[in-house]
Amino acid sequence: MSEKPPSIPPELEEKLSELEILRQALEESKQKTADFYDQLLRLKAEFENFRKRSEKEKSEVREWGKQEVLTPLLGIVDVFEQALRQATHAKDTKSIVQGLQFLHKNFEQLLKSEGLEVIEVLDKVYDPHFAEAIEQEEVDEDRVGKVLGELQKGYLFKGRVLRPSRVRVGVSREKMSAPSVARSGDNSPEEEEN
Repeated sequence: MSEKPPSIPPELEEKLSELEILRQALEESKQKTADFYDQLLRLKAEFENFRKRSEKEKSEVREWGKQEVLTPLLGIVDVFEQALRQATHAKDTKSIVQGLQFLHKNFEQLLKSEGLEVIEVLDKVYDPHFAEAIEQEEVDEDRVGKVLGELQKGYLFKGRVLRPSRVRVGVSREKMSAPSVARSGDNSPEEEEN
């Protein structure tokens, strides 16, 4: 006689079937997770390589940018060396001055071609965005607040202040000779009279 395997109740069979489906779903999820993790590692490595490559390219561009500025400077160095040679043989200072003026003109042209320009401040109203007041001078009312002298030139690079001008500014004679402001707690001359 052959024995029949014990029959499995339908509820248990249904639960086993659900368990098998869940087991398969879990395995698929594990596989997808492993695939996503592998993709993440590859993307991370690619990004790191891209970042390193970008940094290297930026560095190379900076170096080539320097070359573009230095190449025209070589012409000015040549003129400077020629001026030095001429200065040793010059019999008067006029030729030396002419050589220096020529050198200065060439250098200014180079700087201008690179986007550098002088900030014009002399005899204009003082603007703290473009100049730094280093000195003050007592002046008549019509010159108060104006730039009287430039101690050091200022420069713009492509429209932005690279270095502000250092200037002497006109101030009212009254302000320069006015007594200093009383400190808090001190009595002003008006208060002492009362």
